[in-house]
Amino acid sequence: MNFVYPLFLWALVALAIPIAIHLFNFRKVKRVYFTNVVLLKDVKTETNSFRRVKQFLILLSRLGMVAALVLAFAQPFIPSKNQKDIQNLSGLVGMYLDNSYSMQSELGNDKYFDLASVYIADLVKVFPKDARFQLITNNFENKEQFPIPANEIADRLTETKFSNAYRSLPSLYKRQSSLLDRYSNNKKNQVFWFSDFQKSTAGDLNKVQLDTSNQYYIVPIKSEKTSNIMIDSVWLENPFIKELESNRVNVRLKSFSQDNYPNLVLKLFLDGKQVSTTSAELPANATAVTSFNFTVNGKGWKAGKITFEDFPVTFDNEYFFTLNASTSINILHLHEKNPTRYIQNLYSNEKVFKLNSQNVNTLDYNRIKASDLIILNELNNIEGALVTALREFVQKGGSLVVFPAAKPGNSYGGFLGGLRVSGFKTQTPNKDSLKRTSNNTLAVPNTSNPFFKGMFNNIPRNMNMPFASAVISWNNLGNNVFTYKNRRPFMSQFGVGRGKVYLCAAPLNGDYSSLAKHAIFVPVMYKIASASKTTGERLAYTFQEKTLRLKVSNPAKNQVYKLVKDKLEIVPAQRIIGDELLLEMPAQALEAGYYKLMLNGKQQGLIAFNYGKAESDLNYYSMEELKNTFAKAKNVQVYDFSKQGKDFITEFKAKNIQVNLWKYFIVAALAFLLIETLLIRFL
Repeated sequence: MNFVYPLFLWALVALAIPIAIHLFNFRKVKRVYFTNVVLLKDVKTETNSFRRVKQFLILLSRLGMVAALVLAFAQPFIPSKNQKDIQNLSGLVGMYLDNSYSMQSELGNDKYFDLASVYIADLVKVFPKDARFQLITNNFENKEQFPIPANEIADRLTETKFSNAYRSLPSLYKRQSSLLDRYSNNKKNQVFWFSDFQKSTAGDLNKVQLDTSNQYYIVPIKSEKTSNIMIDSVWLENPFIKELESNRVNVRLKSFSQDNYPNLVLKLFLDGKQVSTTSAELPANATAVTSFNFTVNGKGWKAGKITFEDFPVTFDNEYFFTLNASTSINILHLHEKNPTRYIQNLYSNEKVFKLNSQNVNTLDYNRIKASDLIILNELNNIEGALVTALREFVQKGGSLVVFPAAKPGNSYGGFLGGLRVSGFKTQTPNKDSLKRTSNNTLAVPNTSNPFFKGMFNNIPRNMNMPFASAVISWNNLGNNVFTYKNRRPFMSQFGVGRGKVYLCAAPLNGDYSSLAKHAIFVPVMYKIASASKTTGERLAYTFQEKTLRLKVSNPAKNQVYKLVKDKLEIVPAQRIIGDELLLEMPAQALEAGYYKLMLNGKQQGLIAFNYGKAESDLNYYSMEELKNTFAKAKNVQVYDFSKQGKDFITEFKAKNIQVNLWKYFIVAALAFLLIETLLIRFL
């Protein structure tokens, strides 16, 4: 046992005072014997013996009280094995503060993040005044690399806010180790991890192989149960947004709670104004889908937001997305001599469609890049530079519709084979097949096909369908929009790269098909055109995506695009490939919301960013899992937060510096005082 103030032990000399009082009785008593008390002499002798025992016990209690008080003021302690390493610290004190949004969870009335900050502030006082500290957060900022003195820790904690970034334990260990190796004089460093150790973000604990030269302290800050709700995904019923036209946005909710939410209220905002409200029934640990109906006023970009209330974790209570009420859809119609007028008549009724009809033999290939949808109307051959241009167009996200000629040339096979259409064959219809028969009549569309979603409320089973005489055929491997009654494909959709190819088995010519004259032709072709405009346009992004691919019109290769939010301007690393802008997202922590894509002071687009989904799953590593993982590492201490509560600093001092005993001696002094009182009063 050691003492903080050993000189105070000289006060034990005061023990002589009660001893002196006990040995020397300064009262002078004259004894007078009366005859009537002579008989009590034996009783008196016995009483004196008992009195001496009582006085001796009182003396011992007084001596114990004085000695206990002196020892308490001397502050005795039992030193720990790590005391020398901490008090004579020659390395660094590395501290990791988890500032991810999952640390918004609460224990009592305190957030995890606030508790961890208090621990770090108190922990700094334990180490020598000349100790150097390294405070790391999930931001991995440049200023976190350099060691700082103790008096700067408080300022750094005040500046630290919640971040959308989260780090796995292997990446954290790699980062922290490299910094300690760079700035530490030796390997004897003290390393602390304050985190909730969320499974979805911490990663695999078994991949964390801690070195044996540093001392590690694992401090999990969490409660037994935390509930949360998140918006898993958002999508539009009709991807093409048209002004003053009713549309629907669907929302998938996900629960990480043991409780049911029978009436969860959600609100939809467009450009800051609430436009719709809905409710959802969300069972425990399940998903649910609800939807909003809305209309868009005006053209251009619209900022959308869906909100609900859920506590205490609130970072994922909002979902930001953007809508682009497009002014037009650019359609390129390629034909040869004397084309049918069905395509021109179809798209001339709506101002939103900008149709450009050109003879393929005089085509300006720049028109292909500026198009959203290209329709090949009964071309005899598809070959040469046109093949390369069309394949590149589809790969980059364009939509292509192919209506073959009555007698398609041999080039069709090679062209369609490059677009993943297998088993292509040509066939010559006989005279009988040019008439409506049961063999060439199309089947009623399958409304469960995603292509028809939101297009029809109900289709009669006995609906009168068009007939068509096929001039080509292919293997039944795509998504069939239309089939014959014998299930042979008539119009199929193929995904190629980021684009789509729609292949029809017959020309639009009335001699081969009645499709163009049928009522179903209009909504189908409108749907194809609408889907072509929205290809590659996403409603929202997350900060965890490293690269954004944005389709821009008239890309400026020698200009710099910026992301702007209020007064914040970001110039990310960027490059242009064709008509696509590739942005490398910066590593800095950003706030969820809307960011304008700016070029030369003009807005080119609007991008919505949300926080990642991983942190919404509030499932943590248990104390048993943490202890089992580091059980064989003698240089690792895991603190059981559930047992120690908020007394982490006291427990840390007891394990690693010293066990203070002065409190116990104060209790002992009070106990001796109580014993003395009882002896005098009752004995």
